[in-house]
Amino acid sequence: MKRERRGRPTTGEGPEEGPEEGTELVYGLHPVRELLEQRPDSVERLIIARDGGRGLGEVLRTANRRGISVSRLPREVLNRKLGRRVVHQGIAAQVSPYPYADGEQMCEGAAERPDACLVALDRVVDPRNLGAILRTAAAAGSDGVLLAGEGTAGLSAAVAKSSAGAIERIPVAREPALARRIESLRERGFRALVLDPGGDTAWDGLDLDGRLLVVAGGERRGVRPAVARACDFRVAIPLSRGVESLNVAVALGVLLFEVARRRCRIPGGP
Repeated sequence: MKRERRGRPTTGEGPEEGPEEGTELVYGLHPVRELLEQRPDSVERLIIARDGGRGLGEVLRTANRRGISVSRLPREVLNRKLGRRVVHQGIAAQVSPYPYADGEQMCEGAAERPDACLVALDRVVDPRNLGAILRTAAAAGSDGVLLAGEGTAGLSAAVAKSSAGAIERIPVAREPALARRIESLRERGFRALVLDPGGDTAWDGLDLDGRLLVVAGGERRGVRPAVARACDFRVAIPLSRGVESLNVAVALGVLLFEVARRRCRIPGGP
């Protein structure tokens, strides 16, 4: 399988167009198709030449089905990223260098524990935020983190650095159908709480016993409507006048450490 190791982009396309630091690029139609069949959870994003190419339709349909985002670049830009002598056939896949946990196994294991606490993230795009969240979740004793597919950052060297090692201490899984996963966890006895500044449930008035799934979204757009509708409660953290919102990692930390305090998972609990 053809691979290129890449750091920060040097093409002037900006951080949303280039691969994240420490990720790999797999290129060529057949290698990318094989990657999507064998290791789809490792694929963070497809990069497609805007003028397209033969045989891309099936690959794009597979990516859409699995919730993998697709970026389209001018072919000249893709040539510069991969090298002008590389035969990439108009397609490359950005691959995470860090292994993901199996989402189904992680959820099945959590469902066997009466006080399991899982975290789910939707539309969190900043790798520094994701790293901080992983560190917070690990420190609060959470059992695992589910990352939505399209529009949500994945594991990378930048995430690992921001997590200060916590990326190795908590299982992280990709979940392309997050709303359905939430419904499945509710059927297994989880209550799903979504952090929402406009929520009608106060964070300190909740019953936090039993199995919990804590859901949070990026600051700019929050969670998708379908994800919010799948949850049992919309939870708000009250803020002083003049402060509109908290960073998502901070807001999650408030709630996760309250869960940990009540369950005596950290020193100082009741």
